[in-house]
Amino acid sequence: MTTMTLGKVSLRVNDLVKQKNFYQEVIGLHIIEETSQKVELGIKETGEVLVSLVTSSKGYQSEKTTGLYHLALLLPSRIDLSGFLRHLIEIKAPLIGAADHGYSEAIYLEDLEGNGIEIYADKSLDKWDIQTDGKIKGVTLELDAEDLFSLTDQSIKKMPIGTKMGHVHLSVADFKANEQFYGKTLNFQLTDDLGGHARFFSVDGYHHHIGVNNWQGIGIKKREDHYLGLDYYQMIWEKESFEQLKAHLKQQEVDFFEVNDQEFHLVDPNGILIQMHVN
Repeated sequence: MTTMTLGKVSLRVNDLVKQKNFYQEVIGLHIIEETSQKVELGIKETGEVLVSLVTSSKGYQSEKTTGLYHLALLLPSRIDLSGFLRHLIEIKAPLIGAADHGYSEAIYLEDLEGNGIEIYADKSLDKWDIQTDGKIKGVTLELDAEDLFSLTDQSIKKMPIGTKMGHVHLSVADFKANEQFYGKTLNFQLTDDLGGHARFFSVDGYHHHIGVNNWQGIGIKKREDHYLGLDYYQMIWEKESFEQLKAHLKQQEVDFFEVNDQEFHLVDPNGILIQMHVN
């Protein structure tokens, strides 16, 4: 049973129009709702919002702070990833990387304001390197782009039905605090540990829903509300798991703000707001 999926990622942006166009034309998301201050983008056929852009014309840009390393959109299949790669090549999108991670294949780029984006497809479960202790070993190998490209001659310009927010990867200052928060406070499993550089957490046996790294530097400044970049991200919980988590937080005397009986908010050690919702 799936107890949690990630919801939308909200970004605070300087140029709403340019960013909106980027997420439509390059990433292939559809405008679900739009005002002069905010644009919600996602899957046209289902109305599911994956990325929210909020204007912040006076926002402060700082590279060396905690925040978003990348958001990661999970495509339904490898053929979809192949078609999307064709699309990116056709429009000459500025890719910044690609990799085979053992459990997935991924393409990396950035939006116009430097927010990292991963587009990926999972491999079948039998190809995952699941250890006896439950950890899921990831690797970073060269992507076989030629093989991927050969799967289809049709480019995919719009994100297909079934595309989800697969994981969120964060830049953090303090590994110990994040392992305590995601591993103990939220009861996520530590699925992989790259020594002093990166750690990955999940529920339901996934390879990771949350990644954290210190590649920006150890002890970097905690992000503040007026910074551009990550505004908040959402976790969507099955009802029973939602109630269990809330009770667990109360037992640990963790501060959170209860919006109503189906939503509460809390802040992680990086100053990042997490919105918890019932599915």
